[in-house]
Amino acid sequence: MQFILSQMEQVFMKKIKIVLADGSNLFIDALKLVLEKEPEIALLSRANSGVDALRNCIDLQPDVAVIGEVLPDLTIVETAKEIRRSVRGIRFLFMIRDGSADMLSLLSSMDSVGAVRQSCDIPEFLTALHSVIRGERYISAEVIEYLKNPFSDELISEDPLDYITQREREVLYWVSHGLTNKEISARIFLSEKTVKNHVSHILKKLDLSDRTKAAAFAWHEGLPLIPEDFFTPSKMN
Repeated sequence: MQFILSQMEQVFMKKIKIVLADGSNLFIDALKLVLEKEPEIALLSRANSGVDALRNCIDLQPDVAVIGEVLPDLTIVETAKEIRRSVRGIRFLFMIRDGSADMLSLLSSMDSVGAVRQSCDIPEFLTALHSVIRGERYISAEVIEYLKNPFSDELISEDPLDYITQREREVLYWVSHGLTNKEISARIFLSEKTVKNHVSHILKKLDLSDRTKAAAFAWHEGLPLIPEDFFTPSKMN
């Protein structure tokens, strides 16, 4: 009997462990039915509030937290930030209803994250989830379109990327992925001071007030979605 239990435990340990959080029982029940059909996934718990989601993540240490935006106590961003502080290495898939600067900033700060509209279909939900499981980023086109709206008054409209050089475009690409100047300098082999100057030039040329607005601009233009290897030394200005 002990041997059988050990085998079962090994199978469970190989599965991707997931927790769900949303204030709507109907929505959670629907996601639960979808996830139960995925053999490589183990659904550990469900929560109807941000506090319960945080508690479940601390207690159960899941691989992925799937968080909806209908939470009665904390916002989706507050919930994710608290979980991120408490559970090392956890990944997130966000089911978004409303755009916000905080959500854009949060997405920009994560390398492995998914975000889809809460009204998305099942295939897209699963595509996003499996991308996050693989350590990738999946931000749906609908989310990008939706998140740009709070910043529309600060985004320029006619061929905006023509205003910056290819090197500045590369720096903006990494800004949109949440990297600091120091991290960007190590990534593209420039001094931190040079990167800082590039960021200043980008903000001035595009008439944007800060890095968050620059990230919003980049997402608006779809810049973070192009392949990383597009930026090769031979293409730099």
